[in-house]
Amino acid sequence: RSGRVTGVQTCALPISKSKLTISRLILGVAVTSLITGCTTALSIMPENPPPEMVVPELWSTEHNSTVESINNSWFGELNSPPLENLINEALQHNQEIQIANLTWRAAEQNALITGTNTNLKSELGVSGKRVQTLSSTNKKVFTTTHSLDLSTSWEMDLWDRLSKQQQAAVVRQKASHADLEAARFSLAAKVARSWFRTIDATQQIKIAEERVTSYEHALEVITARQRVGLVDILDLHLSKSEVAIAEERLASREMEQRESIRTLESLLGRYPGADKKLIASLTQNQLSITASQIPSGLPSQLLERRADIVASRERMLAAGLDAEIAASNRLPSFSLTAKTGTSSEELHNILDFNYLVWSLIGNLTQPLFQQDRLKAEEMLNKIKHREAWFNHSKTLLTAFQEVENALSADKYQQRRVEALTRAANESQAAAKLALSRYEIGLSDIITLLDAQRRSYDRESARLTAIAKQIDNRILLHLALGGGYV
Repeated sequence: RSGRVTGVQTCALPISKSKLTISRLILGVAVTSLITGCTTALSIMPENPPPEMVVPELWSTEHNSTVESINNSWFGELNSPPLENLINEALQHNQEIQIANLTWRAAEQNALITGTNTNLKSELGVSGKRVQTLSSTNKKVFTTTHSLDLSTSWEMDLWDRLSKQQQAAVVRQKASHADLEAARFSLAAKVARSWFRTIDATQQIKIAEERVTSYEHALEVITARQRVGLVDILDLHLSKSEVAIAEERLASREMEQRESIRTLESLLGRYPGADKKLIASLTQNQLSITASQIPSGLPSQLLERRADIVASRERMLAAGLDAEIAASNRLPSFSLTAKTGTSSEELHNILDFNYLVWSLIGNLTQPLFQQDRLKAEEMLNKIKHREAWFNHSKTLLTAFQEVENALSADKYQQRRVEALTRAANESQAAAKLALSRYEIGLSDIITLLDAQRRSYDRESARLTAIAKQIDNRILLHLALGGGYV
């Protein structure tokens, strides 16, 4: 319930002494409650904010160069020309982006709606009424009334409650737009990661095919030697077993490639049918990355461009405004309502100003018996504000962790690629030597099969390491919210 102190300028009627006493009593209760509500609401101070995070000026991971800014052409160093077209296709057709865009547009419209709260609200209406009554002689009497009414209301923005509602809606609109940008950047990174996983799977198929061909060639040599009695039947069985294992690995790699392609197609908004043209284009791309140094001087302020951090900050601000609005809901409000129009029993007289009637009403309201509920709502919004503050702090901490992890992992990934490249080269040389020695009887079948297995395993591991290095670079750009120059 609300207590209401109303000033009305309209027709005056005589008020009896008892009614005047009751009116004064109600007025006194309303004013007392108004003062009490103001004092109580303003005396509740918010809790102390959580401590601020100490952020270093530079990243802890050491590198050899410095940088001053970052850019959006982060996928250029990934050395894959089709990637930009794929990202653009995904941004146009991906369903998650469309949903995020609609959410932002809805927030935009909500901000426009909230912005009208401070405007004058007017309504114009035409009505007609016909009433049947009984006279004292039990005769039916019909009365017809036609009215033209114009009503205008306006609420004074006491305590900046209405303006803060508008500010909160605008801030949430900004947060929603930041969510859209975050979704777009995240989708671009997902497409890039899926693209290179698919390239890796395609190149793994090539290695598996070469493994099958090599083992089949070794089987032919062993079969020929076994026919003339130069090798034991055991060598033949072991060689056939390795051919079967190689064929199984090839089937497994082909299955992984198809699954990767379908994942990529889903991100692009295409039907996940493992399109043959897309498969053909994959064979023309290699896993490689531009050998560029990651700058050590990336200032931590660059994280301010991350859209998820922007969205988190805006929601924290909106939650603070909600807490202030909840506090002002315990305070009195004042509004004016003006009504004017004409009323006549004849329809043609509703445009005649001689039948004009009007009223002007001023309302000063103060909640009386709901202070406990309003106080609880205020404290609830303060809790939500504090929760949003901690969520923002958590988002920042997660972002710093992601950047530091990606920076740290890059140098280790580079060392892995270099080591596995040397291992692959040595293993290939060993496999060739083992095959030539076996052909002339200087080596046994176990040595040959082991050398061939090591050669293909090392080459497969080398490609996987390159794919992980590229994937880590993508994660770094995602953590930074862009590229670096």
